[in-house]
Amino acid sequence: MKVGALVPAASRLWSTRMKELAERFPSVEVFMGEEATSREFAGIEALVASRLTTLQAEKATSLKALFLPITGINGIPAELLARRGVRVFNVHSNAESVAEKALSMILAWFGRTIDYHNDLKEERWHGFWVGKGNEDEWDSIFDRRVAILGTGAIGSALARLLKAFRCEVVGWRRREGLPVPPGFDRVETDLKAALRGRDIVVAALPLTSDTQNIVDASAFSEMGGAFFVNVGRGATVNEEALWLALRDRVIAGAAIDVWYQYPEPGSTMGAPSRFPIHELPNVVLSPHVGGSTRQASRAAIEATCRNLSDWIERGEASDEVDLRSAY
Repeated sequence: MKVGALVPAASRLWSTRMKELAERFPSVEVFMGEEATSREFAGIEALVASRLTTLQAEKATSLKALFLPITGINGIPAELLARRGVRVFNVHSNAESVAEKALSMILAWFGRTIDYHNDLKEERWHGFWVGKGNEDEWDSIFDRRVAILGTGAIGSALARLLKAFRCEVVGWRRREGLPVPPGFDRVETDLKAALRGRDIVVAALPLTSDTQNIVDASAFSEMGGAFFVNVGRGATVNEEALWLALRDRVIAGAAIDVWYQYPEPGSTMGAPSRFPIHELPNVVLSPHVGGSTRQASRAAIEATCRNLSDWIERGEASDEVDLRSAY
């Protein structure tokens, strides 16, 4: 069996785990990096990759299983792979890190951390030290009413964290009849019911045909002044509706880690939206790094290699993706 790994060849952990895989299964040949996309690519049966182009998928004519060291499947030709019967397995190793990032941005907003930090860097003081009154205070998130859109790994991890602040946490998902995950007080299947009366709304949704633009102008109107957070996928939230809701103060503000535009390859510069959202005063900005902790990266490699090893050994692995539903 030939196994390909389109992963950084310079990564010591990837190299170590791939070497261990080859030693454990003598019948397995492992090809990494450019070697994997050489003339051997057509014979590869199992592939590890975060992204796969349509052209690459067409060339990998023997491919039976694709192993993603990430959660999202936006970077692969899902319909093509589904038609060919290729099985896809992902990992949710960064869920706790993304939840932690969401919580940190919520705390930054309510605690006015960015305002206080920026002002004190310029020697401007706040608080009773300079005779400021109630208008200069920050807000606690204890006992807040929170809605989390998406009750998967990220949403569930965040719900558990919010319980430390005695928050009432309502979840939203499309499917009915499933158990309520730990951390949630209840789960709604009606979006408006989940949004109504909330102080904080967090979107932790995958991008599918069902979730694209699901948070629109009417959803923002239903939030009625809440603070909004998106750590799922940018396109689950209507771009223009978000801009208008922030500009017109339909919502109090937003913390955003996932965007609509990204820099060109090789560049580190570029606006994150076609609207000047990043220029508004009522936003906390993050450059899509919610899951980019050292701990999450290592855990993703370990989980992916376990999945690959299990599949080689017994033809099954954890976290198989339903390519038809894109999750």
